[in-house]
Amino acid sequence: MPKVFPRMLYHLVGKAISDFNLIAENDVVLVAVSGGKDSMLLASILAELHRRAPVKFQVRALTIDPGGELGLDPEERATLESYFESLGVPYNIVPTEIAKIVEAYPNKKNTACSLCANLRRGALHKTAQEMGANKVALGHHLDDAIETLFLNMFYQGSLRCFHPRTYLTRREVTVIRPLVYVPEEEIIKAVKRLEIPVLTAKCPYAGHTLRQAMKDRVTELAREIPGFRNQLRGALGDLWSPKKEV
Repeated sequence: MPKVFPRMLYHLVGKAISDFNLIAENDVVLVAVSGGKDSMLLASILAELHRRAPVKFQVRALTIDPGGELGLDPEERATLESYFESLGVPYNIVPTEIAKIVEAYPNKKNTACSLCANLRRGALHKTAQEMGANKVALGHHLDDAIETLFLNMFYQGSLRCFHPRTYLTRREVTVIRPLVYVPEEEIIKAVKRLEIPVLTAKCPYAGHTLRQAMKDRVTELAREIPGFRNQLRGALGDLWSPKKEV
């Protein structure tokens, strides 16, 4: 049975797709699925848009399994496979030794997050190219964008943030972020309401990073400043040109 998503969610995702031309006719969109709330919701709503949108495109889903203690256990694999089967979305799991590589790296306390992210990203883009996908969809939302902007401002001295659409020339793949206008709180509510399965994060550094500290600060500012997220979305719009190539 098709899921009934909140109207606001449809509007914000549709606006991002329209504003940045994220999905076009005959695209093959590969959703990067970690099992967390953001990627699971993204895959779910793209599956529904695939059924409803006048533009014809394909949706597939992929999990890069880091292996080791961070990898998927049999129950988690079964949960993901069953859910994507219910969505009618082809789903693949790619086994890697990313956890083993990160664990062996010196000074991993300060480098683990960036190293893990880079290895996952490399495996994802390589697999997307091999599968014939021309778009890779990531689950970054509005709060992620605000946090990234602030981290770059306060710790790097630059006005930068990831772009909703980035073309990777070396892989000939375009990375898209359809949830970029959606506040995190709307994702949390939608996942709960629609009973979308979500896996528990296993990363030992989860909740103890600079990004988590910034996330907490953004939450405080949103309570203190009326319309905080909407104002920041407008500010981010000044940084986001129609497209970006790297």
